[in-house]
Amino acid sequence: MKDFNALEWCDATLRAINIDRRNPGVCDEVKVHVRWPDGRESIVCFPEAYGCSALMNFGVLGDEGIEFARVDDDAPGLADLLDRWKAVGYPLSGLKCFRIETTSTGSVILIYARTWRIEHLPMAGAVL
Repeated sequence: MKDFNALEWCDATLRAINIDRRNPGVCDEVKVHVRWPDGRESIVCFPEAYGCSALMNFGVLGDEGIEFARVDDDAPGLADLLDRWKAVGYPLSGLKCFRIETTSTGSVILIYARTWRIEHLPMAGAVL
């Protein structure tokens, strides 16, 4: 698996965010649709999600450029979430905070999950 921090986040474009709670507690998943600087598109999936926070600003005419994304092990919200789960007898090992910040609107998305993966989308005009 690639290193999340090493992906080509700078100058990528945030296209969409989907939070899937159709099977709550069993499969809580956050999906982030990204167009990379080379034009490829992918869905970055967080299948073992335990939380998500999005402070987003809208109204800007233009793409939502990504300034950076990284694993943020020192995020205050991560410690709080771990403490809340531990208090109910369910310590969450391996939980990480994935932080995405945008340049266009100064938005911040925090995804608290154990794992992540990339699903590559076919290029426009590609024959499946």
